[in-house]
Amino acid sequence: MQDSNLIQFYEFIYDRQKIWHDRFVVGKKAPWTTDSVLSMFKFCNVYRELDSGTTAISKYLIKTDLSPEDKLLNIIAYRIFNKRDTFERLFDGLLNTKTFNVKKLEKKLDGVDGPIFSDAYLISSHPFDTKHRPKDKHVQVLFMLNALIPKLPQILIELRNGDGADGLCIIEKYVAMAGPFLSGQILLDCTYSKNSKGKPDIAPYTSNDFLIVGPGAHWGLEILFGKKLSKTEANEKCRFLHASQKEYFALLKKQHGKYWFDVKWANPDYCGGDYVSLHDIQGCLCEFRKYTRLQSGAKAKKRYFKIS
Repeated sequence: MQDSNLIQFYEFIYDRQKIWHDRFVVGKKAPWTTDSVLSMFKFCNVYRELDSGTTAISKYLIKTDLSPEDKLLNIIAYRIFNKRDTFERLFDGLLNTKTFNVKKLEKKLDGVDGPIFSDAYLISSHPFDTKHRPKDKHVQVLFMLNALIPKLPQILIELRNGDGADGLCIIEKYVAMAGPFLSGQILLDCTYSKNSKGKPDIAPYTSNDFLIVGPGAHWGLEILFGKKLSKTEANEKCRFLHASQKEYFALLKKQHGKYWFDVKWANPDYCGGDYVSLHDIQGCLCEFRKYTRLQSGAKAKKRYFKIS
């Protein structure tokens, strides 16, 4: 493996972050890049917390009048539907553990003309309750959420007493429709939740404390390292990239004049500090895989990014 391979990955991170920085910090008008792929297609942000889907749920996680139980219920529901419109239009932004009503919500969702789930990732198609509309996913999700409500206090106890690796197992154990990847997404949102004193009120750890290498990121690692990788090897390579940032961003500046500290997210509360957190490295690998495929002429599954 050559250093140039890794520098290409860190250059992608820099270039993607520079677009966000020039647009939202500097306030430049489009175009924000001369890279034809980055200018034509939509990519997730380097920092997960800056993506629109995360900012949509995060605004509720800083509301200190909400109980941790209500926050956890909404995190789980939000990530399963994974569609802002479902929450903001159909659930009025929030679900409540005390007023949750399956029949009323079922009627609301039945009346929707159009998708109520995102197609970003799959959830289990196995029905939670085979007695009532087993083939209707939205109904089965409502049943699952309703059954989860009395278990939320116990889930919180277990999450608070464990570490990041424990947290993944806890979410997957209790949330029937969440596999490993979706459990990781739910747990990441849990790490953002704070009480009125700014202290974690669901999960007392950060996205540096656990790792799920999703399929896209695994593919990105294989492109980057030029060989097939087992799950264990992919995990190790992802952690290596996370630990190597200081070295390779310094090389990027030396060889290409691109200085990471000019564009990084200036958030003192970010768990990654001056560099990118372990999970955000994983996310960048997924986007890097997409970027390299588009460079080679592959078709994009996501919509074109149109400059307004």
